Order: sequence, then structure tokens, then C-alpha cells
Amino acid sequence: MFSAWSILFIFGLVNCCVSLPQMQYVNDKPFHLMQYTECRGGKVYEIDNIQDIDECKLACVQHDCQAVNLYKINEVTFKCEILAYVRGYFPTQGAACYVSYS
Repeated sequence: MFSAWSILFIFGLVNCCVSLPQMQYVNDKPFHLMQYTECRGGKVYEIDNIQDIDECKLACVQHDCQAVNLYKINEVTFKCEILAYVRGYFPTQGAACYVSYS
């Protein structure tokens, strides 16, 4: 499951966040996609030049996150931010946020 999602993630980011799955589960906790949106809140961790979405998922678990922002920096560079809480949302091209409401 993780490797298939990783492939979809990279493919989706390459296509400007168009093909990302609408929902993902991290340790049975549902995360809903908000495309072209940056979640704003308490950033607790950041990973530049991500190679695999599993890096973001692991950081999310380690920090008991409520949201994960994904950013396309350029054609081959991506970054994720781990948020402990969300206080708002901001429309952003080249970004996507997975947020948990539970």
C-alpha cells in the first residue's frame, strides 16, 4: 500500500497536484486532500527534497500530526511540512494539504 501511494504521490506532484488520492490513512487515521491549498498552523517539522512520501508519513506519525502540506518547488524538487494543528487554509498553486479531522 505504501509503495503504490508513493508512486501516485510523485506522479501527482509532477502533474501539479492533479492526481493525488482524495484520502490517505496514516496508522488508521484518515487524511483528506485539499488540493491547491496550504494548511496554516503549528509547523513542527519540514523535509526538503523528499524522495518518497513515506518520509512524510513517518514524520507525521512521529509528530502526531493533524496535517501535511506538500509543495512542488520545481520540476524535480518537492517538500513536505508536518503540522501539529491547523488554524486556517490558504489557496496556493503547487501545494496540497492532507488534513485529518479526527
